[in-house]
Amino acid sequence: MIVLISDLHKSLNSIEEMESVKWLLDILDDLKPDYLIGAGDWGEGMTIDDFSNILSRTRLIAVYGNHENFSIIKSFSIRDGQIIRVGKMRITGINGLIGDNRNYGINPDKFLKLINKLKDIDILITHQPPYLPEIYPKMRYNEATELMLKAVEQIKPKLHFNGHMTGGCYSYYEFEWGKYLRVDSSSRFRCYAIIDKDVTVYQRGEEIFNFSL
Repeated sequence: MIVLISDLHKSLNSIEEMESVKWLLDILDDLKPDYLIGAGDWGEGMTIDDFSNILSRTRLIAVYGNHENFSIIKSFSIRDGQIIRVGKMRITGINGLIGDNRNYGINPDKFLKLINKLKDIDILITHQPPYLPEIYPKMRYNEATELMLKAVEQIKPKLHFNGHMTGGCYSYYEFEWGKYLRVDSSSRFRCYAIIDKDVTVYQRGEEIFNFSL
């Protein structure tokens, strides 16, 4: 079993946000998954102890986003393009957002070189979303979203899982290249997904959506 989360956004702004990791640990204690996948924006409030507590319960496949404790997050994130095999699945991820930000930017040329090396990917994890006006009508078309769209069209993962975007508990869409999923695990929505035989999306413990890979 794999649990998927994104945009946990642990911070000191409210009690609910401060307890984001406790909420996640309760889920891990209940489900006992083999892996936890995180698509970034863990939050500036994350500590080494938080990640240690997660790793004491499950294995972690994480990328970072643009709202992070950058002094520690890169120690717990996978390398860009690193292939991790989970059963018969090949899982990889790319960190940050496409651009030149010192903390979380990935250079467009480096990004293109990375995606050209990725083949036969089952799950692609990114924080960077592709251009998806079908899902996000107000989304801006720019170099970053265009490159990410070209990437998924080229790689054709069975599932592209990303964070960063807002707009409710989850977003799902089926494309010619594969299936797309986003969940919002912040204190506002507390949503997550489980990959077992199928993929099931939950909000605060209640099943709200299901699809097959």
